[in-house]
Amino acid sequence: MFDHVRGWLMLLISAILAWGSPAFSQAEEAKIVVNAAVTVNAVNPLLLGQNLLFAGNGMWNSGINGIDPAASPLIKPITPTIVRFPGGSTSDLYLWEDGIGFHTTEPVTSSSTSITLNGVPDWQTVKQARLVGAHGGQLGSLFNFLRQDGNQLVGVFGVQGLHPAGTTVRPEARTGQSDWFSNNYGTIEHLKLVQSLKAKPLFTVNYSTGLDFSGKLSTRVSVDQKVKRAAAWVAFVNGRADDPRPLGVDGEGHDWQTVGFWAQKRAALGYPQPFGAIYWEVGNEVYDKNETGVTSAHQYARDFVAFAKAMKGVDPQIKVGAVGLTVPQGRGDADATDSWNLTVIKNTKDYVDFLVIHPYYPAGGKDRTLYQSDPWFTAVMAGADQAMLDLQEIRKVITANTSPGKSIGLAITEYGIWPAASNDPRDYANLARAVYDADLLLSLLQRSSELGIILATAWNLHGSNPTAAIGFNWQTGTRTLRPHYHALDLIMNHLGPAMVETRVSSPTFAVTQVNNVKSRSAVPLLHAVAFSSPEPRRLSLMVINRSLSDAIPTTIQFQGFTPQAGAQVWTLSGNSAKDHNEDLSTTVAPRPSHLTGAGVSFTYTFGAHSLTVLEFQAQR
Repeated sequence: MFDHVRGWLMLLISAILAWGSPAFSQAEEAKIVVNAAVTVNAVNPLLLGQNLLFAGNGMWNSGINGIDPAASPLIKPITPTIVRFPGGSTSDLYLWEDGIGFHTTEPVTSSSTSITLNGVPDWQTVKQARLVGAHGGQLGSLFNFLRQDGNQLVGVFGVQGLHPAGTTVRPEARTGQSDWFSNNYGTIEHLKLVQSLKAKPLFTVNYSTGLDFSGKLSTRVSVDQKVKRAAAWVAFVNGRADDPRPLGVDGEGHDWQTVGFWAQKRAALGYPQPFGAIYWEVGNEVYDKNETGVTSAHQYARDFVAFAKAMKGVDPQIKVGAVGLTVPQGRGDADATDSWNLTVIKNTKDYVDFLVIHPYYPAGGKDRTLYQSDPWFTAVMAGADQAMLDLQEIRKVITANTSPGKSIGLAITEYGIWPAASNDPRDYANLARAVYDADLLLSLLQRSSELGIILATAWNLHGSNPTAAIGFNWQTGTRTLRPHYHALDLIMNHLGPAMVETRVSSPTFAVTQVNNVKSRSAVPLLHAVAFSSPEPRRLSLMVINRSLSDAIPTTIQFQGFTPQAGAQVWTLSGNSAKDHNEDLSTTVAPRPSHLTGAGVSFTYTFGAHSLTVLEFQAQR
């Protein structure tokens, strides 16, 4: 009896220990074979993008009209190639014209009781505004007013300091927007930012809301208004000042003037030439019941066509993307039977240029204790593999329902993990998330041509929210480099222009279903991608070890490349997948080392839950 109980306990303990990092046999050989003579794909630089929110990003300094000096050196190592704006769910609450504002016609001081503007705003329900300029500090100077009378703001109070004539004034939140909405960072700032980074912009237009007759933000406005607002945004960014084409009057009676009207506003802000922004998407995750403006697939498809026609009517050169669902055959929350992706593609195929996907794996879960559990972290380690399987199925849906000769791309405009019930950065920004981001990004780089992936923007670059790669503390003004920042830094700074053939033999692990990560019995523990550079001939091998606890000795073999014996190594890992940088900024950071004894065949051991970059120089 005692032996039976003891045996049962030993089995139970073994099972518990194996749960977090499923055991594998060390007898199973791990091998990576790199054939440097075979190029399998070119690196698409537009996969190295980021999201930047219009409010709360803390990266832009309005006082100097540029990136904050303390943020600039942190951005440089991970300089994005494309930047999405205004960001996530707030895109469908955002009024881009509020981010332009008007200019004062005379100086404004702390004793001013009214402010005269150079135009007549439509700021009903607005009671606060912001003076944005050199005298307003990083965020601009907030003030209150009682009412609007034509081009005057009346009953002004709370102005701090002296602001010269010509200072920009922008409204704060309208009724229907969150009280933290702020427009100190708008379209012009975003375009200036991407120009300074030599990047491209990606705009997400408001699909869901507009202004009702009382000036409140509402979902119950005409589609016509929302469509014309989007077309006017394209005109502001890409239009020519001499273009007389009218945009028309919307269902609420608002005259959207002409293409040239908006282009002239841009020119008055110092940018006479069109920006030529190519990438635009309509709405954000509007299949989800938690999103403002949740709708059915058929309704969205009909509306999307109206948006695309109007926007391309202003500039035929733009590419317009439609919202897609990460579950390949899944239904939106407003659909009883219709598959979202199939319905959207079939009904927009002559107008859509790319389908937008947001691969968060895992995502959801109402129990916050789940996010610190072994099943959750095991699912995170399996997440990138699940994401690529789903993207492969989504590509099949697109291919089967696309008109002959038409090319519809995939755009990954958000990715990460999503412990939905938490606001704690330790749940969103830990080592496991860094491994997931690196794993997914390497997969996207590897298979972009095969799957037609045209761009990717991670969620998100800089801000006070728990997901930001560079966390910003508004109270202290300090910034934290989070683990996924370091993962991106390692990848971006060791890429070569071409991917070469990399074959991986690996032990596997099992994962039980956790939300959108499905149960699977054999997920590879190793993922490897190699990049080559011609002058001097260099090869970078990037390896993910998805195990939560086990280091994996691995045979590495080269074909068509003979490395020097010494190689540089950088490893991003930690004591646990739970490790984070919220308390100590160096807890998770790349550790450099040096490898000796490299050759055409050698053995290297990859630590648990890690990203490793090995950089080899060819023998002369």
